[in-house]
Amino acid sequence: MAIHNICVFCGSNSGLDPKFADKTTELGKYLADNDYQLVYGGGNHGLMGKVATATLENHGRVIGIIPHFLIERGLALTDVTTFIETKTMTERKEKMLHLADAFIVLPGGFGTFEEFLQMLSWSQMDIHQKPIALYNIDGFYDDLVAMLKKSTTLGFAPTENMDLFIDGHNLDDIFTGFRNFKHVLPPKYTN
Repeated sequence: MAIHNICVFCGSNSGLDPKFADKTTELGKYLADNDYQLVYGGGNHGLMGKVATATLENHGRVIGIIPHFLIERGLALTDVTTFIETKTMTERKEKMLHLADAFIVLPGGFGTFEEFLQMLSWSQMDIHQKPIALYNIDGFYDDLVAMLKKSTTLGFAPTENMDLFIDGHNLDDIFTGFRNFKHVLPPKYTN
């Protein structure tokens, strides 16, 4: 499957280490330079604002999707290529899923974790077959990857689930993973 639109999930804060912001800006530039359209949560703060701004500043295209209540709080970046207002967070994620060909998950907080785990769960259930990559900057996601692995080791998730996402430590890991990705369902969903 060809990848044109990449959804990026990330924090509405930038984190304490400037490396997170630097890598996010690098990703935005990479998306623009390689003609990928960014799909993201429409925010103007933190890593969300940085990835969108970097993409736009490098002549890339950006689709921002944000619920009305966050617009009312002044948290939207409206000066993007395509701006989509939703009623709810759930509608926002459904639109992101519909528009995206692949997902990259940057460091973030609880909302970012929830977005990653929902897309991973939906992949497991064959709601979508799109590649998902953790951008594991400085090992940010090492503990989460270990927890997911533990869930397979203890029999709560099929071992095949570990192949439903890419643990990428740099952009080359991520985009090589995207090119080589093959969606494989766990056996219980193939009967």
